[in-house]
Amino acid sequence: MLLAATAFTFPAKEVKLEYVFKVGDEYTLNQTTNQTIKQTIMGMEQVAENLVSGQMKYKVTAVTATGAKLEMRFLKLKSSLKSIMGEKAMDTEGESDNAENKVLKSMMNKVVLVNISKQGIVEIENSDNLWTDMNNLGLDETTLAQMKIVMEQMMGKKSLKNSLERAMVYYTDKKVKQGDTWFSKNAFPMDFPIESNNTWSLADLAGDAAKVNGDGNCVTLDKNKIVNLPGGIQAKMDLAGNQATKADVNAKTGWASEIHISSTLKGKMTLLAGGMIPMDMDVPMEISTQITYTIVKK
Repeated sequence: MLLAATAFTFPAKEVKLEYVFKVGDEYTLNQTTNQTIKQTIMGMEQVAENLVSGQMKYKVTAVTATGAKLEMRFLKLKSSLKSIMGEKAMDTEGESDNAENKVLKSMMNKVVLVNISKQGIVEIENSDNLWTDMNNLGLDETTLAQMKIVMEQMMGKKSLKNSLERAMVYYTDKKVKQGDTWFSKNAFPMDFPIESNNTWSLADLAGDAAKVNGDGNCVTLDKNKIVNLPGGIQAKMDLAGNQATKADVNAKTGWASEIHISSTLKGKMTLLAGGMIPMDMDVPMEISTQITYTIVKK
């Protein structure tokens, strides 16, 4: 007796990946960033190490047709930059007589209103609330002006939006199955005019556990934009590179438990003539960044 073997092919499971919100839900997000900046100035390579760690909290206050409204608060933040010029550190848990620490401390636990779509697009409503106490810290005008430049780079409205979007996985509004791809664009969380063109993919799906990857091509959109740097220095940027994102996601809620981002940018920074810089100076540079986000629901 001959038995005919029949091959069964099961269609890949489709899933609608999107953020699910419920009023009252709270999430704590922890971030660690390790960044290496290599610059060649007058033929000499200089290396700087930038370490950033922080914690923030989201609370869902309203659910809308397209997403949700959240309150976001920074709980703590620490930054350390080591370079040939020494080490510059800021820490919300550091000494209060340090000007930089004072400024950071004044920005903690301030409510920033955030709109997040089901796809992970972020809009900020009142980032200026972070700055309300800065003028009451007793800092001299020069120090205050310098700190405002530094803080604008780190936590201005544009930088804040881009930083929060980076900590979210971007989803398409269509159902996807394992192996499918979709696309997004996002700017970098600094005042540099750099954009990443991302190709996302559902790399794996097992029950409610999903792995979502993103591959980004980074380009400078406006090479003539003038960027303000600390010390009254102005510069233009011409950087390009790549960005890779790997996220462990709950397919039911859309929220990630961990996100890892690795990026490399190469090119040049042009320091513009002025002050101690007698003429425009091209500075070849490379920026390598590793970021890990962990998100925990309360």
